[in-house]
Amino acid sequence: MKKQFVIYTALVFVLFLVTSSCNKDFLEQLPETTRTTNTVYKTSGDFYNAVIGAYSTLKHNGLYGNGGANAALLNLGETVSDNADFGATRAVSNVSTFELEDFNFSLSNTFFSSAWTGHYIGIARTNTILSRLPAASLDKALSDRFEGEAKFLRGLFYFNLVRLFGDVQLVTTETNDPNEGYNILKSPAAKVYEQIISDLSAAETLLPAAISNAEAGRASRWAAKALLGKVYLTQKEYVKAATKLNEIIASAQFNVTANTYAAVFSNLTAFSANKDIIFAVQYKSGNIGQGSAIWSATIPWGGPATSFGVNGGSGEGFLRPTAEMINAYEPGDLRKAATVATSYMIGNTTVNERYLVKYRQNGINQNEADIDFPVLRYADVLLMYAEALVEQGQVATAVPFVNQVRTRAGLAGLSTTLSQADARMAIENERRFELAFEAHRWFDLIRTGRYLAVMTSKGYATKEFHKFYPIPQRETDLNPSLAQNEGYK
Repeated sequence: MKKQFVIYTALVFVLFLVTSSCNKDFLEQLPETTRTTNTVYKTSGDFYNAVIGAYSTLKHNGLYGNGGANAALLNLGETVSDNADFGATRAVSNVSTFELEDFNFSLSNTFFSSAWTGHYIGIARTNTILSRLPAASLDKALSDRFEGEAKFLRGLFYFNLVRLFGDVQLVTTETNDPNEGYNILKSPAAKVYEQIISDLSAAETLLPAAISNAEAGRASRWAAKALLGKVYLTQKEYVKAATKLNEIIASAQFNVTANTYAAVFSNLTAFSANKDIIFAVQYKSGNIGQGSAIWSATIPWGGPATSFGVNGGSGEGFLRPTAEMINAYEPGDLRKAATVATSYMIGNTTVNERYLVKYRQNGINQNEADIDFPVLRYADVLLMYAEALVEQGQVATAVPFVNQVRTRAGLAGLSTTLSQADARMAIENERRFELAFEAHRWFDLIRTGRYLAVMTSKGYATKEFHKFYPIPQRETDLNPSLAQNEGYK
């Protein structure tokens, strides 16, 4: 049961520049079938298509792409962490991925450039919607929803950018000329966060509380609140984070007991029955260009796809779990078997190899899975809420929320008498296994200031300046005023 709007691809509005030295009006008229920016943003259908075009940015390779090995956020959130490595043979075609694994970041790395470009494409789309809405004669409820969705997405795009790169260019108005971006300076991260909070605060009041099955994948007010809570947590505004996240908990719209851990990520779990997913990137199989490659890509390198229920191709070794990560699961953790595996069979032969099974889907063509990729989950909300409480010294109050997550995982509850330091570590570990391979690990360790200590203790060549990625070389070439991040040349 897939969602209607996934069949839309990114909108491209072709602008026809009509020039003539003749003064006769009829020579200056565009054909009625021609769509320009002056005629397209008029009806509710126009804005609906534009909003779906903004959502489609989530499938740009600079964000989640098709879930495959070229998806920047999956690589920048997991491969550059202790969770994953790249289980492929080194080749010219995968230089950028191994640069991440080796912590030898070049300014021309494709993941940095695609992340930068992809997010700004999304920002440009949302800016156009928000610039055009006030002049449109739409039903207020529709207009409010379109505004809320555009602001939610813009907030998400900027939140990713500021966490990946630090100070970035802040653009909040429609761009009509590509040359406009060539001299925009970076804005301080604090100012970018102000805009993010403003966007998400508006979005939570404009978005609907309920999303129908037919509209699965569109943002609800709970998605805006969850993202806003994460923003406050990242900013170490723990009281505001706890208040916002508790609004979701108090709503009783979600829980972690309705679905097993494996069922949360299964395409067999209907949207309406999945009480853990708050917002996800939508995929649809069927050879219509909307399928996910994540299962095909995470099959072991060179492994015959047919051995894993995939028709055609072979595995790519993407997001291979590290041996340390696999060994770090607590005994009895039900999430382990639902997330990782250490061997597979070819006929009667056992092949020992680590690989990811969290997004497994049998009976598909290569790169054609319809497993949605989670961006915001209720389990994440519970753990963020607990973290915000612990940082305020309220350990006993926080622990039961962590234990809700642990209970589903088949684990004993933590003691409410933990010290604050031990509670912090317990939440860090819980997030690692609960949210494994969902592009959270790098962001989590950066947010808590633990990245350098954790990674160097495990032998990674991580440096202090790796808390931000470098501004892509192409961007600084086009705009020499765009200062490079510290540590990169």
